[in-house]
Order: sequence, then structure tokens, then C-alpha cells
Amino acid sequence: MTTNTAHKRLDEIETHLTPKEWAVRLADEMRKYPDALAHMKALVKLPLHELPVQRPYFAFEKQAAERHPGSKPEDIRARHRLTDALWREFHTLKLLMRQVDQTMQRKVETISLQAALQLSALHALILEDALANTATHAAAFTELGNGETPLAEWSHEYTALLQDFYAHRTAVELVQDEHFDGHPILYPELEAELTEAARTIESAVVTANDYLNRRAVRAGAGTNGGAAENNLAIGLESIKAGANGQRAAAIAEKWQHDASREAVETDEEQWERCREEFGAIGSATGNG
Repeated sequence: MTTNTAHKRLDEIETHLTPKEWAVRLADEMRKYPDALAHMKALVKLPLHELPVQRPYFAFEKQAAERHPGSKPEDIRARHRLTDALWREFHTLKLLMRQVDQTMQRKVETISLQAALQLSALHALILEDALANTATHAAAFTELGNGETPLAEWSHEYTALLQDFYAHRTAVELVQDEHFDGHPILYPELEAELTEAARTIESAVVTANDYLNRRAVRAGAGTNGGAAENNLAIGLESIKAGANGQRAAAIAEKWQHDASREAVETDEEQWERCREEFGAIGSATGNG
């Protein structure tokens, strides 16, 4: 097969791809690079007609021309409507990928910092308990003014952090399954960061539960038989299993809603929204 024949065959195939298939192609293309910056550096070297975010438009025009041939005004309008509809669907999926990637990038940075702080706080509680050196009056089990012990407060806060993290990871999977036929859409470097963040937050759970188990054994001869420790143990597998629920679905739905809204906004509407979102920042810095 000659090069020209191969190109013609490729053009024929691309002409009949759906917006979702183009979006999956775009995701696969993006994932050849570690992150968005490396991807953008590669894109600037390509001519406009070869850009993976532009090629679909030309294919949609050809697809519309095949389905609505003719030179009558109604034929032309039908072609334009179909081209616009196909492009909007692809554009929405492209924005959805960006929405998910940016949100998860911010999320992994926040979660990693919060997990590090919480792990440091846990080590401090364990040290306090070791220094107290009693089973019934350890600092970590002394009630605060709100009726909770420091360890109970830590356990509740960390459980909330875990629930948020795994709900977002599940939301990514929901988006991938529903809109991209299960294809991954995050950059490889971000996926690696999420994996590392999971290791970090799960290591804190292991540390906390091991400590509580030892505490329960030590308190076994007491009146509570280690009941307080058992109540504070974090059920990591239960949290993971519960992540595939309404919270994850709501996150995925918001990403889809935001992408759909942005896809139909005019340049003027986008500018006004940016002004509203960042106006307060400008005022606070004296630039507004």
C-alpha cells in the first residue's frame, strides 16, 4: 500500500468517527506525554490542520457534507447544524478531560499536604501517649472541650479526607466509563502522583490502626476492654467500597455540567465569568 493510499484510507476512517471516538483518540494522544506542559510543547511544532484538537472539525465537515449533500439553502443549513452539533459534542468532551485533569491536579496537591499534616499530628499523639505511659489516662484519650478525645477528632477528620479522596478517584472512573469507553484520560504523571498520594494516606491508616490495636491490647485488662480503640479504627476497605456512591456521582455530574456550560458559552460570556470569579482577587490586591 502506497503512502497516498494509506492517507486516503485514514481520511475515510476519520471522516466517519463519532465525537466520542475522536475524544478517545485525543485522550490517547495526550497520554503519550507525561503532563500538559510536555503535550503543549509538542503541539506547537505541528501545523494547524494536524493539531489533534482541530482535525476532528474538518472530519465533521466532511461527515456533514456526506449526510446532507446539495447546494440548496436548507442543505447548507443542515450541514452547518450537523457540523456544529458534532463539534460541540467533541468540544464538550475535550473540556471535560481538561476539567477532570485540572481538578485532580489540585486535589492531589491538597490531599498530599493534608495527609502529611495529619500524619505528623498522629505521630505527635502517639508520642504524647508514650510519654504519658498509662493505659487509662493517656493524653490521646483525654477528652477535649467538645467531648472528643484528640485521637477521636483525628480519626474523624482523616476519615473525611479519605472519603473525599476516594470519591474523586471514583468520579474519574465514572467519567471514563460513561464518556470515553473506559479509556484513561489523566496524564501519566498525574496518575503516578495519585498513586503515590494513595500510598501516603493509606500508610497513615496502617499506622493509626496498628497503634489502636496495641492500645486495645494494653487496655484489655481495663474496664472498657479496648472498646474505645476499636471504635476509632479506620475501615479503609469499607471507605473504598463506599466511594462508588452519590458523592462520586455528584462530582462526575458537576464536571460534565461545567464542561457543557463552557462549551456553549460565547467569548464574551467566558470573559464575564472570569471577571466575576477573579474580580475579588483583583480587589484584594488593590488592582480592582
